[in-house]
Amino acid sequence: MKTKKEFLETLMKMANLKDLNEADAAARAVISLTKRIIGEELSQKIADVSPPDLRQGWESIKVAPEDYTGRDERLFETGETDDELETERQSKAQSERY
Repeated sequence: MKTKKEFLETLMKMANLKDLNEADAAARAVISLTKRIIGEELSQKIADVSPPDLRQGWESIKVAPEDYTGRDERLFETGETDDELETERQSKAQSERY
């Protein structure tokens, strides 16, 4: 596998995603979190041994910020997503106005 397109097509099939856009979003999320877990040194080693097209994609993805884990822990503990919590907060604020 030498190109981003080949990578995304394979990911799309393996994860049963509907299109390359979904595969790209999934790949970016996983790579971002992976970079956070493995650290800068190992991330650079992976980039160094990757084919040019894949290396460019790897290097273009930023490390996931710490606050994403809080969201994941909240989802695990409460079963609510950030969107659900935000909708609930807005509904409560709106009802308090009236």
